[in-house]
Amino acid sequence: MPRLRLIVALGTVAHSAVLSAFEIRKSLFPFKHGAFHQLPDAPLLVDTYHCSRYNVNTRRLTVEMFRDVFAAAKIYLSK
Repeated sequence: MPRLRLIVALGTVAHSAVLSAFEIRKSLFPFKHGAFHQLPDAPLLVDTYHCSRYNVNTRRLTVEMFRDVFAAAKIYLSK
């Protein structure tokens, strides 16, 4: 995918998988909800908590938080 500019990682498992796929040390880019990581020679990596029932029911992730991440990603892609 030569035109890929951004990846949204839904949770730490996805975040780690992206870093592994690009052979990047995980310690260089720790997972944090709402974080934007400019990876070297790779697309921008955007983190959000996974939208699991547990995260939603415990309010670790709210609808507003989830929307905010995608709104920010949309703004980035519109540039």
